[in-house]
This record gives sequence, C-alpha cells and structure tokens, in this order.
Amino acid sequence: MKHAFPAITLFAFLGCSDTAEIPSLELGGPGGARLMNGQARTPLEAYENAYAQIHRQHFNVLRNLEARGQSLYGARAALDAIVQALETMKILAGPSDRPRFDPYIARYRGWSADVGANRWGGSFTQDLERSEYELKSKFSPDNVEIVADFASARGAPAQSAPAPAATPVPAPAVPSTPGVPDDKVVAPARPAPAPPAAAPAPAPAPGTSNAAAARLFYKAWDRSHDDLLAAYKAKKDSRVPYEDVAGALRQLHANTAPEKRAKLQIYIDYYAGIHEKTKGFTTLPEGEKISEKDIIDELDVAARVIRKEFNPDK
Repeated sequence: MKHAFPAITLFAFLGCSDTAEIPSLELGGPGGARLMNGQARTPLEAYENAYAQIHRQHFNVLRNLEARGQSLYGARAALDAIVQALETMKILAGPSDRPRFDPYIARYRGWSADVGANRWGGSFTQDLERSEYELKSKFSPDNVEIVADFASARGAPAQSAPAPAATPVPAPAVPSTPGVPDDKVVAPARPAPAPPAAAPAPAPAPGTSNAAAARLFYKAWDRSHDDLLAAYKAKKDSRVPYEDVAGALRQLHANTAPEKRAKLQIYIDYYAGIHEKTKGFTTLPEGEKISEKDIIDELDVAARVIRKEFNPDK
C-alpha cells in the first residue's frame, strides 16, 4: 500500500445498516469533503471500508437481476452504491491516482441508468463480473496511493472570521409615573436571576460489551481463519473451518462494543459473499477471470482489517 502527502479532509467512514450500504458523501461543506457519520480513524481504514463494498454490491446487482424475484430498483441501488464507494476511494487516493477512477465511475453511472430504464441485457452480467475483477485488482489498497492523513480536502474553504460581538442593547427607560417628578421616580427592583438550569443527566450508554467473551471469540476466529486459508490452499474440505469462522464472528459481533458492530457486520457479509461465489470454497466463480490467488487475497483483506480493528488486546 502506497501513501501520499496529506491531501484530504474527510471525517470518515462507516456506520452501515443491515444492508451494509456506503454512507453518503458531503461535498463542499464547511469541512470540505466528508462522509456523513465519521467513524474511520485513518484514510486507509476508510478506503478499506469502501473497497470491501465492491464485491458485496456486485453480488447484490446480480442477485436482483435474476429472473425469479427480479428487482430493477434493487439492482440500480446496488450499482449506485458501487459508484458511491468508488467516489469515496477516489477522494482518499493520492492526486496522481484519482483520474484512474473516473472511467469506472462513468461506467457504473451509465449501467445504473440502463438498468433503471430496463435497457440491460445481452452480455451485461458477464461485463459486470469482468468489471468487478478489474476494480478489485486495480484498486486494491496495495495498488493505490492513499493519502497519509485527513488534511485539507480539495481546497476546503478557509476558516471564516468570527462573528462580531453583538452590540449591547440599552435598558429601556423607566416610564414616568403621572404626578410624580421624574427625579423622584424609583426604578422597580430587578427580579433575582433564576438559578441556572440543572445539567441534563448523561444519556445511558448504548449497550454493553463483554470484553472477556470478545477476546475468546476473537481468538477463535483468528485460528479458524488460518485453518480456512490452509484448507483452501490445500484444496481440502473447507466447510468446517468456514462454519467456525462464521460462528466465531457472530459471537464476536454480539460481544463487541455496540458502536463497532456495524463495521464488523460488513466483514461477516464479506466472508459470506466469498463462500457463496466459490460454492463453499470448492470452485472458482463461473464466468469470472478470478484465480485462487484472488480468493486468498480477498480473505487476507478481511483478516487484516479484523485483526487491526477488533483485537481486544490492542
């Protein structure tokens, strides 16, 4: 993975719903370009989150275009999510790499319009699968220059000057009382200031986590992932290690901090997507130019993020 100079303000990423969609981008706001819910701590982490969506959303496109239960709306929403992921990745890439994203962003916008108008067909699904392989190969975090930190984003506006202090308003004159000379009028006493309002009680925590259980299930996942990788490389039955991986991640999800669960769910879905497209790690995806090494690389992406973000001992 290559790093660039500080070049981006982006109060970054994640906070996904059950469908693990990319959060919206805000461009040109007071902080420059940013994602809407601010959980990623580094540009690399934000980039990896967006990159992890590529496979899932391609799977959603193909699933929604199947003849049984076809949903053009769902397929178009998934294509739009791919566009949003690519735009996020482009913002996080160094200046020299950003133009590489433009042809793909334009391609997926065109496909979204075609699907929305029901103009897709022919070799569309094969073209989509081939394009997914290109994206995952060309824009892997190891093949893109990623900005080193969240600095100014594409000319973020300068800090505005502080607002001038409000001009004090003079107190109203005390009206004269009929029949009493002005110099004898006594101003009414000011009421005593009200006591300051009590500070609101702090909101309760959004839930609790079990650190001891999380540590146990993290270690179970860590060993199971290595077992799954070894079984796949040796072309052995991968059903048991995959079930161990999936089960350990579900338990880790239940016992980790509530604010981190949405991100972990992305990688639970990510494993499930790989499992589905390889038919239980028994074959390579049909119609796609994907090698065994590509599958191993995809597994490594998930493991790298989980080991960095969800190790209770760090």
